[in-house]
Amino acid sequence: MCSICSIIEEKKAKNEIITYLCRSRREVNMKKEKPVNLALNMLNQLGIIENTDYRFINQEVGIVTSFIKMKSKVFHIGQPYRIKEGRVMRVLRGQAKFSVNLMEYTLKDNDMAIAPPGSLVQISTMTPDYDAQMIAVDNDFLPTIHRESLTDSYQMHGIVVHLTKKEWEQAGEYIKLIWETVQEKPFRKEIVQHLITALLYYIMYIDKRNQDTFLLQASHQEKLFRRFVALVNEYGKNERSVGFYADKLCLTPRYLSTVIRQVSQRTVTEWINQAVTLEAKVLLKHSDLLVYQISDELRFPNPSFFSKFFKRMTGMTPQEYQKETNNSYTNGV
Repeated sequence: MCSICSIIEEKKAKNEIITYLCRSRREVNMKKEKPVNLALNMLNQLGIIENTDYRFINQEVGIVTSFIKMKSKVFHIGQPYRIKEGRVMRVLRGQAKFSVNLMEYTLKDNDMAIAPPGSLVQISTMTPDYDAQMIAVDNDFLPTIHRESLTDSYQMHGIVVHLTKKEWEQAGEYIKLIWETVQEKPFRKEIVQHLITALLYYIMYIDKRNQDTFLLQASHQEKLFRRFVALVNEYGKNERSVGFYADKLCLTPRYLSTVIRQVSQRTVTEWINQAVTLEAKVLLKHSDLLVYQISDELRFPNPSFFSKFFKRMTGMTPQEYQKETNNSYTNGV
């Protein structure tokens, strides 16, 4: 073989090696984990909670008797999180403003809140004295015979439940009994299951009373708006057209756009973009996915298009957002 042919063969071999290494690296990257949910198993990590005397956590259920006393470093103000398990919260004092699946709420004294499994949660503000009790429960932990009716109830209705003083105190007795029971050895699973089920039914009946009042007062347009937001939470990751949501609601795109603007002072596209932005933030902060993988996950044509969209929505590039350090910790799980 002549010297020129040898050089050509050598370069060809090197190119094949480089191609193989690039492909292997790409395959490894593509196998990286999906977004990390804020789940019970994560909350047992060292350094997240300073005082464990005020919380109990296993793989199926968690309970906190005081956020402030527990001193955890889980949430950042303004950072969205995808929670794996459902949450039940009873406010002790103070006030917090947050969103659950795009809907904004204010939580204060005598309030309880329920966030369904898989919810996208974001805290916007919180008073320094804010304190609450919380129960996190895996949906599979609930007794099978009650699971479907309870899940349908708190996934379809209001998140924040306003209680009378008597109802708030009664809910506190439920939580106290659950807390005392989880301390027993061995773990009394069946008792804990049915106590949590009883608490959820208690809240469900109060919520139903409040919902009946709301439905009597709510206009047809407000009901359409709530259905639209629920659809955006379900399909917004992949579906961005007004026509898709109009078809789901059996409306014309023009009528849907008019209703959403009248009720919320925002357009259909703005709601969809907000959902996509929140999902992107979760993926950027809580997964090992690279920017181009997140772009694919969210069905953008290419990473450049995704980066421009994200900067337009947040004022920073995806890379800048990933590197940003937010020291505004709040207590919670």
